[in-house]
Amino acid sequence: MADIKRSEISYLIQNILPLFSSQLGFPLPEDEENIKIDQIPVRIASGVKKPDVVYYWEGIPVFLIEAKRDNKSEEDAIDQALSYIKNYPIDEYSRDSIRPRFFAITIGKQISFYAHRFEIDKNNFKDWYEKLESPIFFEELLQEYGLKRIEKKVSFNPDIFRKEILNELGPIYNLEKKITPEVVKNLAHQILSFLQYGKDYTSHKPYLDLENYKDRQAQVRHLYEKFDWINSIGPETAKEFRSYILRSFQGTNLNQYLTEQCVIDFMLGLIGSLDSNTKVLDFECGSGGFLAAAIYKGADLSNIRGIDIDELPYIIAKTYMAIYFKKTGNDGIESIPIIIGNGLFNQGREWDLIIGNPAGGNKYEHGGLEKIGENIDLDFDRNGIQGNSLSEYNLSIRQSVLSSKVGGKICLVLPEGFFSNSRDEILRNYVSKYCKILAIISLPRGVFKKGTSTKQQKKGSQTSSQKMSIIYATKINCVEDIDYVNDKDFSDLSYPVFLATISQPKSKIGLICDWLEPQLDVIQEQWQEWQSLKKIKEIQKVIVLSKSEKNKDKKGFQIAISEKVNKKTKTKPIEVKTKTTINKNLKDLFS
Repeated sequence: MADIKRSEISYLIQNILPLFSSQLGFPLPEDEENIKIDQIPVRIASGVKKPDVVYYWEGIPVFLIEAKRDNKSEEDAIDQALSYIKNYPIDEYSRDSIRPRFFAITIGKQISFYAHRFEIDKNNFKDWYEKLESPIFFEELLQEYGLKRIEKKVSFNPDIFRKEILNELGPIYNLEKKITPEVVKNLAHQILSFLQYGKDYTSHKPYLDLENYKDRQAQVRHLYEKFDWINSIGPETAKEFRSYILRSFQGTNLNQYLTEQCVIDFMLGLIGSLDSNTKVLDFECGSGGFLAAAIYKGADLSNIRGIDIDELPYIIAKTYMAIYFKKTGNDGIESIPIIIGNGLFNQGREWDLIIGNPAGGNKYEHGGLEKIGENIDLDFDRNGIQGNSLSEYNLSIRQSVLSSKVGGKICLVLPEGFFSNSRDEILRNYVSKYCKILAIISLPRGVFKKGTSTKQQKKGSQTSSQKMSIIYATKINCVEDIDYVNDKDFSDLSYPVFLATISQPKSKIGLICDWLEPQLDVIQEQWQEWQSLKKIKEIQKVIVLSKSEKNKDKKGFQIAISEKVNKKTKTKPIEVKTKTTINKNLKDLFS
């Protein structure tokens, strides 16, 4: 066995290492400071083994080679190389406790190059490696570790941001490789801390929480020292951050949800362009997606307000907005109007746009009722019992109406039961009295994650079975005295309303927006037609096929669009020559 090992090492020294130095710019074989041949002891299980070759630079192991004879298994060689990387003796043989992230496998004269990283598998982090399409030059290798002395740091695009920063930063903050609320919070908080404090981020949390894990602190420093953050962040990077957070929530152990970007864009599309003076409120802002989209549409950062009662979405929203609008330094981060607090407290009465996806629970459990009562009437049905109708979405709907100015717009995602449940009749009466309903769009099941509390991690499924709808309205009356509203309901509206429903797809393969966005685009087109002509045009079925379904005869998803006219006018609705139908719940409402 020793003779075989010496034979492999001899072949490496005489053939492989000269090739690496002459063709790829690696250190020369005689450079004993930067090349360690069969020297680094790695404890694996109960024994100690040594990788064939490890290249160093400035005390950091940057590249590992595992050599095998002809006819040996490449998979076995890869497994052995990965075991060296995972168990590398970083305390004694690595400056800043950094492990090698690149390696090569040689099978006889065949050489293959690999990169080792982390990725998300369901709700866990797992080790992952990829085969590089071409050999890596030593200068490129040093750049990967931020070791090359260059005036300009490495810029990153959204793809690099996800692969080389987020996927590396996440595992630093967990010991069990589980994605938990604490991991997600620390990841976002670490980025926010760096953007806020610059080089001084090392004296703030959550970096300080890693003080007993110096190798992890070194990994964090490496990610910030290598990249040109200031010139790389922006809207597309922020969207990748938000998408990464959304993917992190899609494990069965994490019961938080975020609104899909295509739904956010659609809702802002209903509203149309905004200007710098438009005042926008999202009093349960989650990750801040609605507010960023509103600013992108024309609203000014100084005229928005986002509020969330939980620390996790607050930090995510603050970080998302900082990346999106390139906010750095203490003044820049402090200027982002995201607040941690109870959005049901009085936020003023002069907002131009209330938008969001408020909590849809049947009970309100966050406390602060005395202060909420100063803003929202707790004896809503005037039966002398305060608090007997305090569902979360009941309070959220009334807060939306109260906070909007007359002429202001309200666009919310609500449980579809709001439009038909008998217990919500008084709430529908309330909305009908103070608002003009412009549009209602029914969404299919499975568009949103179930639940809004990270305290209920083990309850619920990956996607919510509850149907949700988008309601878009404008406030027409001032709510001066919230009295019992009795006889005006959605079924008695005396004006046309734009209605649309997206049928349940037969297949949900791929990301949600892959199959949902084409449906929303068609409705958006019809909405524009409705706005300009107060009628809609004939539409065709929208067909979205997965890759496996292409070239097969499949029926597409159907979208139904109609209008509502008060029965007393006996005006016939405009005919739409499609075979689609109104969603059953909405049809029951408007019949």
